[in-house]
Amino acid sequence: MIRTPLKAAATMGTLLALSAGTLAQTADDPALLEQLKARFENDRTGACVVAAVIEGAQVRRARYCANPKAQRTLTDDTVFEIGSVTKTMTAFLVADLIEQGKWSLDDSIARHLPAGTVLPRQGERQITVRDLVTHTSGLPALPSRMNPAQPDNPYAGLTEQQLLDSLADVRLSRPIGSQAEYSNFGMMVLSLAVARANGNDFEAALKRKLFEPLGMKTAYVAKPPSGVVSARGHNPAAQPTSAWTITPNLAGVGMVRASLNDMIRYAQAQVGVADTPLLKTMQFTQQPLGRGFGMNWLVQNVQGRTLIGHEGGTGGFSSLVSMEPAAKRAVVMLADTSLADLGGLGDVASALLGLPRVVGKPRVQQPIPDALRKALEGDWALSGLPIRIWTDGGKLMAQVQGQGAFELFYDSRGDFYPTVTSATLTPVLQDGKVNTFRWVQGGGVLEGVRKGSRVAPTATNPAWKDWAGEYQLAPSFSLRVFEEGGALKIQGTGQPSIPAEVTGTDRIEVKAVGAVVEFTRDAKGDVVSATLRQAGQVIPGPKKR
Repeated sequence: MIRTPLKAAATMGTLLALSAGTLAQTADDPALLEQLKARFENDRTGACVVAAVIEGAQVRRARYCANPKAQRTLTDDTVFEIGSVTKTMTAFLVADLIEQGKWSLDDSIARHLPAGTVLPRQGERQITVRDLVTHTSGLPALPSRMNPAQPDNPYAGLTEQQLLDSLADVRLSRPIGSQAEYSNFGMMVLSLAVARANGNDFEAALKRKLFEPLGMKTAYVAKPPSGVVSARGHNPAAQPTSAWTITPNLAGVGMVRASLNDMIRYAQAQVGVADTPLLKTMQFTQQPLGRGFGMNWLVQNVQGRTLIGHEGGTGGFSSLVSMEPAAKRAVVMLADTSLADLGGLGDVASALLGLPRVVGKPRVQQPIPDALRKALEGDWALSGLPIRIWTDGGKLMAQVQGQGAFELFYDSRGDFYPTVTSATLTPVLQDGKVNTFRWVQGGGVLEGVRKGSRVAPTATNPAWKDWAGEYQLAPSFSLRVFEEGGALKIQGTGQPSIPAEVTGTDRIEVKAVGAVVEFTRDAKGDVVSATLRQAGQVIPGPKKR
């Protein structure tokens, strides 16, 4: 999904609970409607969701609004921002170029960018098309020269030249192709290259090669077809937000707008229900390429079933396409609210596909428990920024140094949240105290640490003394290894500490979460890095000095 730049405090009469003015359309499927209701009824976000389940030739649809009083008219042709589901459409255009013999997955992307563009490389190893579509290029999440003038529309001011100039600023921290790390930067670079290969017009290429052949009549990037009606986006506090825009040739990162009908046609074509000559190209994008990706599709094997999917999100919208092509089954969901920082739509989609995943309950605003309120009060550091939390007139308030104060509310899932921006604060309760919290915003995670509560990780036991320290495994996630009460402990960003067990030379296991951590030493014998192995993922990271 598209991720906004992180900021610390102020930053992208029917059975259906819609307004009475809803247009005549396909009737809601009762079973699907009940599933949407179970997840969203009275949810604090006020999200309105349209969904479809495709099973062979059958399509079941439903629409539901969390707030019964919402005056929003959503039809099957209402257009939503689909965010990063757009990336799968960019992959289609890449596959089309490959089928024409113009590109290959192993082309250096430099071949398809303007002459003179400076790209990071490692010796002869260059960033390839394959690296970009599998998010293994090593490029960071966002370009260095992206400085949003409009926080609610963060991509609007980025030019093609600024994007290309940002490539020269990159210093790769790991071998190209070695690790998947989601990068909108990389996808904007790929989008620009695809546009250059298609007459320097990304939107025209999508329209000609994908939208028109599939009958996606209301889909567009920046040039809406006549008569299109667009939904208004909302943040998780149910406040209206600005639409997101971008320089058109960079739009392959996540700027397509489409309706439920459009996305049903797209999913039907992807699973082979629709009779289309595009199927071969679409199937090419679905083939596993490694690291859990096809060509921008996430590929998973769950209980022997191969699932292909992608979620999307912008500042005011959420989307999802999840498919089981072998069974000609798919789920499409679109919401007029940004839900990325609250877990997205994946739990509902998994249930609709018949997978054993627990669907979350609605997030309903609740009074703050007094004990929890008191446990949060105090002075904190949020990723190095001083932040104070206190009670004023019965309201729980927070303020990052140099910014305005804002109120924190509390929901039925145990998360605190402001209404001034899209974010959640989750306290980490351990031994009856709260000394850390997770702050989730714009798809990223920051850790809040109570002032004076944390010391540098150390150990005295010779069996693990050398391992003590902090290891940066991702830009917003690190592991702390330390000794506490004579026991070896490990702690991830924004998580409680848990016991670890020595199981080999420079190897520990964290059995409670099914994880293994292995340590690497340099020629002098000093520990310089750690590698986390968990749930099929292999994530290395250097030891912080």
